[in-house]
Amino acid sequence: MLPDAINPQMSVLDNDLLQVNLGRWMQQCELIKSYYNASHVFVLQMTHSGFEVIVSSVSETPLFTSGTLFQRNFPLFQTLENSNLEGDYLNLSRFMLDELPRDFDGIQYILSRPIAWPDGCQFGSLCVLNPHMADPLSNSAMLEPFQILLQQELSLLCQNHRIESLSMRDQETGMLNHYGFMMMAPRQLNLGRRFGAHAGIIFFKLTESTENTLEEKHHRLLGNLIQDTIRTADVAAHLSATQFVVLAFIDGERDILHIVKRVEKQLEQQNPHLKLDTGYSFFAPESTAKLAPMMEDARGKLTSMSPKNTQTNGNQTQIINAALYDNPSVDSAEL
Repeated sequence: MLPDAINPQMSVLDNDLLQVNLGRWMQQCELIKSYYNASHVFVLQMTHSGFEVIVSSVSETPLFTSGTLFQRNFPLFQTLENSNLEGDYLNLSRFMLDELPRDFDGIQYILSRPIAWPDGCQFGSLCVLNPHMADPLSNSAMLEPFQILLQQELSLLCQNHRIESLSMRDQETGMLNHYGFMMMAPRQLNLGRRFGAHAGIIFFKLTESTENTLEEKHHRLLGNLIQDTIRTADVAAHLSATQFVVLAFIDGERDILHIVKRVEKQLEQQNPHLKLDTGYSFFAPESTAKLAPMMEDARGKLTSMSPKNTQTNGNQTQIINAALYDNPSVDSAEL
């Protein structure tokens, strides 16, 4: 499976999270163009919008430039999409004029090689236009090293995202992420219970207003306000794209309300157009409840999580996995 941050149907040119070395890809296109004495060489990606040129070799004519988008309904691209692992060598005279994009006017042959994501699904194709080859079958094999190189870079990209997902900090806010909260919160909860502290789980979620569309800067703002409000012993995390969670150690339930009201007041002062949805649960030190059901109880009290709203919005919220938070290594007896 691909990492959650990678949507194979989204162009790598539009996804800021994908740090693909496009300069290196362009160099490979230049080498291929020189080897085959071709007119154009480019890398196509299959996206939800169609086939998009990601990088291409340098050309005197403004054709097949980065970002050029072709509709998927052309028979040529359907052939590329269904090509075998060894690729295809196509004579474009087999297609009618209306079966080819106008950019391919004057192109007689196309040599292609499929490029795959690490999970095996197709990324797109490496295309060479008008290659000069005495023996197409043998000479086309020279594309394989370039194909492997591009696929290795996609594999490295996915591996980097998996490593980042295992890091404990959220890049957007600097807070703990889901993994960090999973590692830190159970230990802190058991330690707090050991010393007789009450605990509260608070969920915060920004909601859109008619005047404001949520952006990354709004989540950073809320994250900063939460971190400025809680104490050092408390644990806060950017749990998901829209939700923040706090494990707070308090003297009583009114302290939870104080935290919520303080964050709401500061948010209104910073940006009055933003609306905050909150939910919380309070637990006494003698409680034996595990962290996952505590979190599920608090999150269920968000207004946006009410049955009426989830049905209206068509949301399918993932249940908190209790197994992730029941780690024997954080048992209070070991602290």
